[in-house]
Amino acid sequence: MKKHHKQLLLSIIIIALLFYADPVFAGPGGTVVKGIFKTWWGKTLMGLLAIIFLPVILYVKTIEYFAVKKTKKQLAQIGLKNKDFSWLNLEKNVYDVFTRVHVAWNNEDMEQVKDHVNHWYWQNQQKVHLDKWKSENLKNVSHLESISKIKPLYLEISEEENFESSKIAFSITANIEDYLINRETKKVVHGKKGYNDEEKVWIMQYVEGKWLLDDIRDSQFSMSFAKMTNVVPDFAINGALNRS
Repeated sequence: MKKHHKQLLLSIIIIALLFYADPVFAGPGGTVVKGIFKTWWGKTLMGLLAIIFLPVILYVKTIEYFAVKKTKKQLAQIGLKNKDFSWLNLEKNVYDVFTRVHVAWNNEDMEQVKDHVNHWYWQNQQKVHLDKWKSENLKNVSHLESISKIKPLYLEISEEENFESSKIAFSITANIEDYLINRETKKVVHGKKGYNDEEKVWIMQYVEGKWLLDDIRDSQFSMSFAKMTNVVPDFAINGALNRS
């Protein structure tokens, strides 16, 4: 095996160990974040990996930058026909839903946000995750400190009246803490206390004049969404059929 192949393999093994060999803690979406990244050693290792993969990181950031720029431009055009798609209104709504979902998640009651998430998501989070942890005598703690970035990565604008059922994928970075504790002992079972910046991809759907949370994906999916071709019908932007 060539030297550079061995180095690449070693890097992949290190990353795999970081992601799979450590306890986890919960967050909205039923997804998990690795506890090791909250430790001093974890942050040091992540810093070293960031240096090693700097060219790749720059490439990803460049792709994402142009995807966000194009998506915002198309949203500005669509917003002329439906103000709910204009960036200022859209960002405000996403911010509101994001905040409400974290409060509901911490309260272990998705009923509180049933008007802000679609039925599938509400049922999945309550039954599959929150109720399951309750049965195991665990309590989820999910605190949101602040939201630093909301970036639209990908559009799927429908051809229905008023753009009903359209979807948008957002990259959202926020300062949060998420962990599970034992209800009786109050000891942390998974994760670690303390706030850290976390990135997730939130997919929102436009339903009857409201933006609802449709799904949440891990941050590694942000590149996939950024590289996808936006789907925007011609009448939405007053031009020729646009799928670029």
